[in-house]
Amino acid sequence: MKKFDDKGELLSHFYNYRIVTCPKCTKPVDFSNLKVTCTHCGYNKELKPMDSSSKLAPLTVDMEIFLKTPCCGNTLWAINLEHLDFLERYVESDLRERIPNINKSLASRLPQWIKNKKNRNEILKGITRLRLKLKDNNYKSSQPTKTA
Repeated sequence: MKKFDDKGELLSHFYNYRIVTCPKCTKPVDFSNLKVTCTHCGYNKELKPMDSSSKLAPLTVDMEIFLKTPCCGNTLWAINLEHLDFLERYVESDLRERIPNINKSLASRLPQWIKNKKNRNEILKGITRLRLKLKDNNYKSSQPTKTA
């Protein structure tokens, strides 16, 4: 039996970088610190935030998320690999335990179609499609790897 423990992560916990679609060649590229550099085509741009006073300024820049696929009549999407791993752990778990009174956590705010057990296999297939999409496009993260 696989178990998922909700540690209270917010969606913003995954915003250290985003995997976005390169505006020039449509390959996956990391978007971090308002910079996009594509190793496939050489596209390189530093973007300006809409609101320079906000701590969330990088979130106000509109870049198309690369990790998205149709799934169960909706769109399954992830910001980056860590977010995709989170979704996979949540969906494949048989037992999902939440921290009491943490109603703003990402796990508590997932859409019902993701939480629904009857969609589990289809969502896991969608997650596999997203991983293959990265592999097929020779994605290599520019982010430092996390050590345990």
